[in-house]
Amino acid sequence: MTGERLNFIVALCAIMISGASFYATFLQANSAEQQVKAMTWPLIEFAHGNYDVEAREEDLTLTLRNAGVGPAIVKSVEFKHRKQSYASLNQFLNACCGEAYEQYAENVKQNQFNAAKWTLTTSPSSGIILPVNGEVDFLSMLKNENNNALWQKINEERWNLDLEVCYCSLLENCYVTDKPGQVMEVPACPADP
Repeated sequence: MTGERLNFIVALCAIMISGASFYATFLQANSAEQQVKAMTWPLIEFAHGNYDVEAREEDLTLTLRNAGVGPAIVKSVEFKHRKQSYASLNQFLNACCGEAYEQYAENVKQNQFNAAKWTLTTSPSSGIILPVNGEVDFLSMLKNENNNALWQKINEERWNLDLEVCYCSLLENCYVTDKPGQVMEVPACPADP
């Protein structure tokens, strides 16, 4: 075997070892990235209820909660009701409960100082950060004779409501969920309307 041929074989072996080393490093880095992603993965769930067990009151709530292992930045929420989509809670309430919602608003205007106990309370559902195990009731309403018609209407229609929520982790991995257990990774969330 000539020296030239021996040098060629040694060089070829060095290139193969370098390639294998590079591939092993790539796999290790990819695995570490996936592990960090899994350790910071948020999971947004939509829940609704009509009774507060602790307070023993009929309290209608629509809630977003983070059941994941990392904080969630909620970018947008779309309200889907009876095959129609709405960009806000107010639009949904007008569509699902129009007459009862208008009557409720009129009652609030007429009794604004006595309405504290039976007022419909709302909070933003998008543009918020939900910590791990955090939740936000974006609608809450204690049942009362003054709001009974609206309370009953929302209580019926909540079963026909789904939310499409787009949210991101702190690592800027974004997800869309529209049904329990159905999460899809997306490149980015649409801008909040």
